[in-house]
Amino acid sequence: MSRSRFAELSPREQALVAVATLIDGAEAAAVLGLDSERGEVLKAAATELSSFELDARLPFVGTLLRRALEDIEGA
Repeated sequence: MSRSRFAELSPREQALVAVATLIDGAEAAAVLGLDSERGEVLKAAATELSSFELDARLPFVGTLLRRALEDIEGA
């Protein structure tokens, strides 16, 4: 099984994708896709996260955000 697109991101990018997905849901992919340097990668990760059902997505992405922030703070 391949790693998730989200897991391949840096902690900073994980936090960015998580916040965008929590705020905009499926629209996060379109917004993040506009990034001139990492748009395709960020878009793919946001698309992956937004594919979960809403009831599961919110707590799951919130947990991912918390972990990413812990990684940033620990660095």
